[in-house]
Amino acid sequence: MTLFVMLQTGCVRSTIVNLTPSQLSRNAQGTYRFEAAWDSNQRSIADESIKAYVVLDEVHYPMERIPVVKDRWEVMIPVNQKPKGHAYHMKFDFSYHSFPEMKPSSLRTEPFTLKIVEPNAP
Repeated sequence: MTLFVMLQTGCVRSTIVNLTPSQLSRNAQGTYRFEAAWDSNQRSIADESIKAYVVLDEVHYPMERIPVVKDRWEVMIPVNQKPKGHAYHMKFDFSYHSFPEMKPSSLRTEPFTLKIVEPNAP
């Protein structure tokens, strides 16, 4: 019986991989690309329900899917220079098929820090 339950439920795994470097060179526009990869083997997730965000200074910046690369998301965000950098995390909201109706869920990353440095800085 236990093996049957394990085969039925399997090992469901969803992960967010931060692809944003921890340090970026300051640019004239003051906007920087935040990128993430989404990976899940949970077949019950409604693909169209996935909404991704970068949460920076308590503001949720919606990310967009990159059409050319599967499960890749990005957003350009205005960021100023702070000596200690900017703390942020990424959050993915989604719904999954469950009986008798869809159920909402969410996944977020641990906090990251982004530092904006002068060009050519070590």
